Amino acid sequence: MRTLDVEHKYLDVLLARQPIFDSSNNAFGFEMLYRGTRYDITNSRDSLGATSELISNLYATIQKGNLADNKPVFINADERFLESPVFFPSNPEGIVIEILETVHATPQVIENIQLMKSRGFKFALDDFTFESHQWELTPFADIIKIDLTALPYSDIQNQLPSLNKLNTVLLAEKVEDAKTFNQCLKDGFTLFQGYYLEKPELIHGVEIPTSKQVTLKLLSVLNKDDVTPEEISELVSCDPRLAVKIILLVNSSLFSFNREIKSVREAVIMMGVREIQKWLTILLLTSESESPLETFRVLLSRAKAMEKFAEEKGMCHPYDHFNLGLFSGLPALLSIDKNTLLENVTISAVVKDALNEQPNELFKNLQKIKSMEQGQESIHHIQIQELQTLNRAYWCGINWADDLMRELERL
Repeated sequence: MRTLDVEHKYLDVLLARQPIFDSSNNAFGFEMLYRGTRYDITNSRDSLGATSELISNLYATIQKGNLADNKPVFINADERFLESPVFFPSNPEGIVIEILETVHATPQVIENIQLMKSRGFKFALDDFTFESHQWELTPFADIIKIDLTALPYSDIQNQLPSLNKLNTVLLAEKVEDAKTFNQCLKDGFTLFQGYYLEKPELIHGVEIPTSKQVTLKLLSVLNKDDVTPEEISELVSCDPRLAVKIILLVNSSLFSFNREIKSVREAVIMMGVREIQKWLTILLLTSESESPLETFRVLLSRAKAMEKFAEEKGMCHPYDHFNLGLFSGLPALLSIDKNTLLENVTISAVVKDALNEQPNELFKNLQKIKSMEQGQESIHHIQIQELQTLNRAYWCGINWADDLMRELERL
């Protein structure tokens, strides 16, 4: 059996990718962030080098894999970069240049922006806080990004009528929960960046709906340490939808069996218990969850990154790492609070401890992967060799999840 081939897509360059969503919670594009150690991104003197290295790495690795799943890429640019045409990328396709909030509308900046726009580049104003020097750049902006934590939201609302006259796209940054997303949507924002998909409105202290009770029961049986192939085959065969999906999946381009797989039992035998557990869990969650599909991209990426990091570090039980990455988002997927979830799903003790934030090895590795996802400063305190391993695992997870999402949409 050959599962999804991602080895050729490994990245040794240090980049991070943060999703930007549209109003339907589909991925619109991705912001690419420098995560190297050669330049200090907090130091303005190093920003030009960091940006140019990011762009160089981005173009150098684009042939190794589709870094942005055919969606626009957002790249930060400060004043020094915008005044230095030597570093301009040559191909505008799919590139949005984010003008940082510190940039002033100098003659050289305006001239170069106009030149780049004539070549087809699009521009976004980053961290827009309605300062006078930012207003001067609005005629060149295709997108205006507003950091919701930089100002009281009432102040932002008061300024929105002026922005609406500009006929630009409004992007809300640091949207952290479903309530904030819904308010921004009501106020005219059409693009969103943040971790609100992982923080939906959860069910607290009420009876779990029957459909979710069935899902939790199936998850418990599937993830038993001693589950047998016969139990899995019988369990899945009782759910025609799940049975059809697993047969379609194992016969998809993600796998390359020598012959067509025609039954659930045959799939279990060909894949093995651990692999079939993983894939059935994914299919079950995508079938029963009411969460936006993009939630799965984040969690599938995290799960695979956890597994790959454990494998590369020679750690025991990479499967537990995969489960932790996936289960870390189960409350969001099923709209059930964590305590209710843990009371109703049987999982290994080490995964349960990590979900309860006990500082075991799995929990620490989960925090490292989340730091990569969210661009936290703590990631820069990791030793370079481990950071490179973490980075490869992170991008392995992203590429794997992107390919898997395309197949899941076809099922």
